[in-house]
Parts: sequence; structure tokens; C-alpha cells
Amino acid sequence: MKKGNSAEAYLESILTLHKEKGYARSVDIAKDLGVTKPTVCGAMKRLREKRMIKFNEKGYILLTEGGKVIAEKAHKRHTLLAKALISIGVNKFNAVKEACNIEHVISDETFECLNEFFKTHLVINE
Repeated sequence: MKKGNSAEAYLESILTLHKEKGYARSVDIAKDLGVTKPTVCGAMKRLREKRMIKFNEKGYILLTEGGKVIAEKAHKRHTLLAKALISIGVNKFNAVKEACNIEHVISDETFECLNEFFKTHLVINE
């Protein structure tokens, strides 16, 4: 499972699943994050209480506007960090895995500095 802010990890997983499959279910999130379905159900309850997600009539999990903002921010960080790590020679598997860890613990300031540096010096396409 992704380390750091688990709420961000769940929100990012929902966003990614929607992009890949067009929907997100608890079972899909559990598989994506490597956790049990009861763990996901508990997390979904907390995210729902915080108004980050909602469920549609089919029981699929949807991001609210607030949840989407957080998920997109985490996804942007993850994508850029993975590309940056790959560009400096880290293998893709490790880069993707380690980007998950890094994205949740660096400050906004540090991320923006890295983002600008990578854009300028490593020519990473977003």
C-alpha cells in the first residue's frame, strides 16, 4: 500500500480507477492498494463523512469536488516524481513505487521547486 497520507492514496486510487475503467468499486481499490476490502470500507466511510466521496445508485464510488482536488494533486505529484526518478535511471517499478511514498510527505514548496527544476533541466513532459 502507498505510504504517507492514506486518505490521499485512496482518493488517488479512485481517480486512477475512474480513468482506467470508468468506475471505482471497493474491491478494485483493495486490489490497487493491496489492502483488504474491510479496510477499504472503513476508509470509504471516513472519506464519505469528510465529504470527499459519494456513492452513485449502482454503488460505485465517486469523488466529490473536494476529493477530486486532493486526488488530482496527489496524482500530479506521483506522475512527475515517477518520471523524474525514471529520468535519472531508477527502474520503472521502483520509480512508481517510491514516487507513491515521496508524494505524500514532501511539502508543497519542495514539490514546486522540484517541478520547476525537472521541467527546466530534465525536460519532463507532464
